[in-house]
Amino acid sequence: MSKTATGFYSSEQHARSTAPCDVPAKHADALAQLADCPIIAAVNSVDLVQTALDSPARSIYLIAGNPLNLPDILKRTRERGKTCLVNIDFLDGLARDRYAVEWLAQNGADGIVSTRIEPLKAAQQLRLITVQRTFAIDSAAVSATIRSLGQFLPNAVEILPAIAAPRVARRIHASFPDIAIIGGGLIESVREIEDLLKANVRSVSVSDSRLWLI
Repeated sequence: MSKTATGFYSSEQHARSTAPCDVPAKHADALAQLADCPIIAAVNSVDLVQTALDSPARSIYLIAGNPLNLPDILKRTRERGKTCLVNIDFLDGLARDRYAVEWLAQNGADGIVSTRIEPLKAAQQLRLITVQRTFAIDSAAVSATIRSLGQFLPNAVEILPAIAAPRVARRIHASFPDIAIIGGGLIESVREIEDLLKANVRSVSVSDSRLWLI
């Protein structure tokens, strides 16, 4: 694995890009920054965007927004040098299809987070970072996630709740050892984040702005 993608699966060899020629370098830079980011600021309200931009966190999950405010938010994020991943499942006023992904890419999104494979496939073709979100509610759900990875490999898998991430990571890595694991949901303390980072979890997405520490 190249140095710029340390800790995150790079699927470029499986996808043909339709994006401009300068996108691969941007993709690599964003992957490198995300791979070196233990805490991802999960922004679930546009009122918290500035707080996230002012925080030490170098990567942002955008879980709110609409076509009227997203261009400005993405512009401000770029200007602050932060990697911005957009959870397309939670946006207002946008469908969860290729056209929405292309629009987000044109406005500067670095990556797409979704539970759905189709927008992630579109994002991969555009050389955006792809994060598949999955809920580890039981063994059947985990098995379904592993089967889906056999059909499509994102750069990372976000596992909710975060407390389940270490156990699920062991099962995923048995078949896909290079894919990054992100833990998300129900994080309440720095100690919990530290424990996850010691347990084969690459990054932790956190919505509590008091924990956007590094």
